[in-house]
Amino acid sequence: MERDYDVLLFDADGTLLDFDRSEHAAMEKVFARHGYPYGEDTLARYRAINSRLWREYEQDKILKPVIHMTRFETLFSELGIDGDGPSFNREYLDALSAEHFTVDGAEEVCRALSQRYRMFVVTNGVSHVQRRRLKESGLERYFEGLFISEELGVQKPRRAFFELVSQAVEGFSRERTLVIGDSPTSDVGGAQGFSLDVVWFNPNGRPAPEPAPTREIRALRELLPLLGA
Repeated sequence: MERDYDVLLFDADGTLLDFDRSEHAAMEKVFARHGYPYGEDTLARYRAINSRLWREYEQDKILKPVIHMTRFETLFSELGIDGDGPSFNREYLDALSAEHFTVDGAEEVCRALSQRYRMFVVTNGVSHVQRRRLKESGLERYFEGLFISEELGVQKPRRAFFELVSQAVEGFSRERTLVIGDSPTSDVGGAQGFSLDVVWFNPNGRPAPEPAPTREIRALRELLPLLGA
């Protein structure tokens, strides 16, 4: 890397935690509990609805409670299921909090980098879900702190999110801080909006966002030689 860094800010879902796998496991369990039909089409429909709502949240078009109140109501309407969407959402979040699959190489990379860098998690996830998953995955021990949008009252990619992080991290320096994440908007765009370098984790080979991230990797282990660990 072109610079020397002191602080690493890691996104959680899709970067350290395998959210897709956790999401599928949680959905399957809660749908089965209610006796609702569940399959790949159900999951695909839900992900389309959920992704749209989270994009609107990141763009300040809606508040997070709107996501939790409406995503399953919308899904049930599409599928013809007579269910209580908000109640189902609470069950789903509880089930999701118990699923803590990690991205390949996450533990190895966090262990190695934590010996050389100060590390923090920056995530838009739900507080109790993220805290439990990071703890039970064994990854939490490598981080000095967790910055969660629900607790900060502002979400990535907003500049105010990173401003709060900068104020909370003792000795914070933009020039010596690196963001690592998979989202072109909340991670890459958020970091760039606060004048931070960013490594984009892009395991699926998506087209690079504009402006381009500082670096791009396809596997987490690529961070080790990049950061001299």
